[in-house]
Amino acid sequence: MSNQPGLSRRQFLELAASLGFGGLLSSASRAWGIDVQAVENPLESYPDASWERAYRDLYKTDSSFVFLCAPNDTHNCLLRAYVRNGVVVRLGPTFGYGKAEDLYGNRCSARWDPRCCQKGLALTRRIYGDRRVRQPMVRKGFKAWVDAGFPRDPATGRPPAEHFRRGWDGWERVTWEQAVDYLARTLVNVAETYSGEKGAARLAAQGYEPETITAMRGAGTQALKFRGGMPLLGLTRIFGLYRMANAMALLDAKVRGVPPDQALGGRGWDNYSWHTDLPPGHTMCTGTQTVEFDLYGVESSKLVLVWGMNWITTKMPDSHWLTEARLKGTKIVVIACEYSATSTKADDAIVVRPGTTPALALGLAGVIMRE
Repeated sequence: MSNQPGLSRRQFLELAASLGFGGLLSSASRAWGIDVQAVENPLESYPDASWERAYRDLYKTDSSFVFLCAPNDTHNCLLRAYVRNGVVVRLGPTFGYGKAEDLYGNRCSARWDPRCCQKGLALTRRIYGDRRVRQPMVRKGFKAWVDAGFPRDPATGRPPAEHFRRGWDGWERVTWEQAVDYLARTLVNVAETYSGEKGAARLAAQGYEPETITAMRGAGTQALKFRGGMPLLGLTRIFGLYRMANAMALLDAKVRGVPPDQALGGRGWDNYSWHTDLPPGHTMCTGTQTVEFDLYGVESSKLVLVWGMNWITTKMPDSHWLTEARLKGTKIVVIACEYSATSTKADDAIVVRPGTTPALALGLAGVIMRE
């Protein structure tokens, strides 16, 4: 065939039919719905491709909405959720940080976009996961303690150990009304137990330092500790539970019968002491809590010492500031007890044994003061 110059399409079809291909061409014509012999340009004609719609519609959605993502961190990124048939099928960045503007017309840099991380992108697994807690749960031992009327050691005020086997006794589902009732009664019991001279004696018997007991000034509400923990930070912001701690002054006024100006609230546990994924040195030096928006400042630094913080792992939406600082010539030094993800971005990585970093810090301070 290839040796016959000028072979027309019709001659080829006639030859194909004689070779037994007529049936194949005829069936192909019926299946595709086109006239094979009439196709002059195959780029202008294509078989029915409606089956491709199943693939093209994989990412089709009905609607979307913007929400605050706080899976278990302090980033609080604004993400966009895409909904199909009433189900969030995927999440993505809003790309709206560059549009943010204050009352004076100052606009935020678009370099904050895209602000999201792997935890946020996978949040739908938590939303629809079979392990999601969808109702109030109370630890069984604690519930038994409350139901028993808050039994305590008369000398120390300690509850029986069998009621506080955390991690061993499981959880029990309760109604919202029951959960609120258990919480309220417990707050009242703790405040009453540790108020006044009897309360101070119980705390002393438990081993509390005298200075701590004196600082409580006889208020049992001072034994109530509140912390602005995750993920409530995303809902109530940092001050939500601290405000509740202050509100315990109302309880103190009722328990001790003191006027409002003498009532004391609960104690707030800060994230630096009880969470420890933020740099405590910032608070010690400036007196204010570190927030993510401070991290962009590394671009203006010649030397960044990352110590006590696994930036790449725990601050994923802001990790680009660290890598971009390196592009500008910033030297990165990481001190950690393991070769962390942040260590891979360091010019110098110093791996130390756990518990030896205070000695290292004192040694560095000694060199600075001596030299």
